[in-house]
Amino acid sequence: MSGLSWTPWAVPGIVALLVAWSAAIVLLRTAPDRSLNRRLAFVLFLEGLWLGASVFFMVEDRDVFLFIAAIGVAAMAALPFQYLSFLGLALDTRLVAPFRSRTVFILLGVASAAAGLAVLVSPSSWLGELYSPPWATWNFHFRPWGAAVAQIHGIASLFGLLAAVSAYLKAQPGTDARSRAKWFAIAFGVRDTFNAISWIFYPTLRPITFWGDFIYNPGPAIINIGYVALIAYGVLRAQLFDIDLKLKLALKQSTVGAVIAGGFFTGSELLERVIPVESGILGLLLAGVIVLLLRPVQRFAQALADRIMRGVEDTPDYRESRKHEVYRAALEGAMTDGAITEKERRILSRLREQLGFSAEVADGIEREMLSSLSQAR
Repeated sequence: MSGLSWTPWAVPGIVALLVAWSAAIVLLRTAPDRSLNRRLAFVLFLEGLWLGASVFFMVEDRDVFLFIAAIGVAAMAALPFQYLSFLGLALDTRLVAPFRSRTVFILLGVASAAAGLAVLVSPSSWLGELYSPPWATWNFHFRPWGAAVAQIHGIASLFGLLAAVSAYLKAQPGTDARSRAKWFAIAFGVRDTFNAISWIFYPTLRPITFWGDFIYNPGPAIINIGYVALIAYGVLRAQLFDIDLKLKLALKQSTVGAVIAGGFFTGSELLERVIPVESGILGLLLAGVIVLLLRPVQRFAQALADRIMRGVEDTPDYRESRKHEVYRAALEGAMTDGAITEKERRILSRLREQLGFSAEVADGIEREMLSSLSQAR
C-alpha cells in the first residue's frame, strides 16, 4: 500500500483496537441505559484509540505520523480520568466512593476533555523528536509533559488494581457481587499491574535499548487484549444469563474448526507426498476422512469445553439459575446506596420482563436478598 511500510509491531495495537471497540459496541447494545456499560464503553473506546494509533509505525509520511500519534496520545491523556469515573460505578468499595457523585463525574469529564485537547492543540509539547528504529518508519519518546501524563496513567492503574482487590475482599462469599469482583480483580490485575510498573517507571525503563521500545509499543496492546476480554465478560456475566452457554458453544465450535482445518492441511500435504492423485480426487478423499473423524472430534471438543467451563449446561435448571443470578446482581447494584430509585425500579422491571419472571418471583428474590443483607449486618 502506498505510503505504508509493513511492520509486525503495529499488529497488536490494531488487534487491540478491534477487540476494544467490538466489546464497547456489545456493551452498549446489551444495556444502553446502564451507566456502567456506557462508562466502560467510553473507556474501551479511548483504549482502542490510543493503542490502535500504533498503525503509525507503518506510516512513511512524517506529518501523517505526527497527526496519528497526537490522536493516540490525546486518548491516553484523557483515559485516566474516564477510568476513575468507571471505577466509581464498577466497584463497591470506599476507595472509589468519591467518584460516584454527579459533581465529580462532571469534573472528571472536564479534566478528560481538557487533557485530550491540550495534546491536540500542541503535540510538540508532549511528543519528543522523531527517530527511525530498525522495526518501524518512525517513533518518538515523550517530552516531560508527556512523561507526566504517562505516569498519571500508571498511578490511576495502580489505584484501579487496589480498588478491585479491595472490592473483592469486601464482597460476601457466594454473592454475585463477589463473583463480579473476582473477574474485575483478575482483569485489573492483568492490565493495571503492567501499566503501574511500566508507566510509573517510564523515565527509567523507556531508555533501555530494544526492551524499552517493546514494553511501550506493542507491550500495552498485547496486555490490553486480554484485559478487554476479561473485563467485558465480568460486566456481561451479570447482565446476560446465557453468556456462559454462548462462550461454551463458541469454544466447542472453534475447537472443531481448528482440528478439522489442521487435519485438512496436514492430510493434504501427506497425501500429495504419498499418493500421486489430482486435486479433485484429493479433496474427495479428505472430505471422506473428515466425515469419519467428525464425531470423535466433536466428542473431544465437548470434553474440552466441559473441562474448561464446568457446571455450564444448556438445561432448564441451569438457565433458570442463571436468570436468578442476573436479577440478583442487578438488585445488588441497585441496593448499593441502600435505596432503589424510580429509575432503577424501571430498569429492574424491564429486566424482569426480559428474563421472563413474574412480579411475584421478582418480589421473592428481593425479599430474600433484603433478609440476607439484614442478617449480615
